[in-house]
Amino acid sequence: MPRVSIVLPCYNGARFLSQSINSILAQTFSDWELIIVNDCSTDTTLDIANEYARQDKRICVVNNQTNQKLPASLNIGFKKATGEYLTWTSDDNIAKTNWLDVLVNYLDTNPDTDMVSANMDIIDENGRLLDEFASGVRRPQDLSYKCNVGAAFMYRRSIAELVGEYDTNTFCAEDYDYWCRIALNGRLDYIKDNIYQYRTNSDSLTATQQPRIRQKTALIQQKYRDDFIRRFNFGYYNRAKLDWLIIDSKWRPIFVFFDAYKFVTRQSTNILLFWNPVLRHKVFNKLSIKL
Repeated sequence: MPRVSIVLPCYNGARFLSQSINSILAQTFSDWELIIVNDCSTDTTLDIANEYARQDKRICVVNNQTNQKLPASLNIGFKKATGEYLTWTSDDNIAKTNWLDVLVNYLDTNPDTDMVSANMDIIDENGRLLDEFASGVRRPQDLSYKCNVGAAFMYRRSIAELVGEYDTNTFCAEDYDYWCRIALNGRLDYIKDNIYQYRTNSDSLTATQQPRIRQKTALIQQKYRDDFIRRFNFGYYNRAKLDWLIIDSKWRPIFVFFDAYKFVTRQSTNILLFWNPVLRHKVFNKLSIKL
C-alpha cells in the first residue's frame, strides 16, 4: 500500500502527457501510485497511458466509457486510491523532482495539518518561465474571495473522508470548492517551496472556459461566505471588505462611489471640527463629552 496516491485525469492530453508522467517517474520520493483516468479521449492519450502502465507497476489506467468531466473523473480516481496522502496533477503540468518529497515531509512533521499548498512556476506552452505563483503571504481565510492554493498541494485521506467527494456541479471550479471545504473543516498550511510547474495552455479548461469559471467561482464564494465569517471570526470591517470583494465586478463602481462619498464626508467633518473650535465644543457638549 503506497503512502501517496496521485490521480491524473486526462482528456485529449496526448500533447504533454508524457512530460507529466515522466516528471512523476523522476520523483526523489518513490512510494507512490499513479492513477491515470482517461476521460473518453479521442486522441492517443489512452495508448500513451497504457504504455507507461506496462512499464511501471505503480501506474494503473482507468478508462471512462463516457465523458464524465473533471470532477467526476477525480472522484473515480480517488475511489481507487489507497494512499495515506492524496494529490492530483494535470496532463500538461510538470512536477519538479522534489514535489512529493517536500509535501510528504511537511505532512509527516506537522500532524495537525490536513492540507499543505506550495508555490509553483507558471510556464508557457514551450516550457519558458513566465511568473511565480503565490510568492507572497497566503492565508486560508483568503479563500473566501479568491483561490490561493495553486496546483502544488497534498492532503490527508482523513480530511478527504470528512469533506467528501469533488462536487460535480462545480465543473471548472471544482478544486476551489474543495479547498474551501477543507479550509472550513480542517487546517490548511502554505509553504514557500517552489516545487511545480503550471503550464498556460491554449487548449486547457482555464483558457477555454473563462465565463464558466467566473460564474462557478462567484457561486462558490456566495455559498461559503457566512461559513468563512464564522470559521475565521471576521470583524465588521472584514465582513464588509469580503462583501465588496465577492460582488460581481459590474456593480463594483457603484460601491466604489459610495465608499469614496463616505470617506470624503467623514474627512470633511473631521477637518471642519478641527479648524472650528466653537463648533467642536458644541458637538462634544451635545455628545456629553467633556474636553
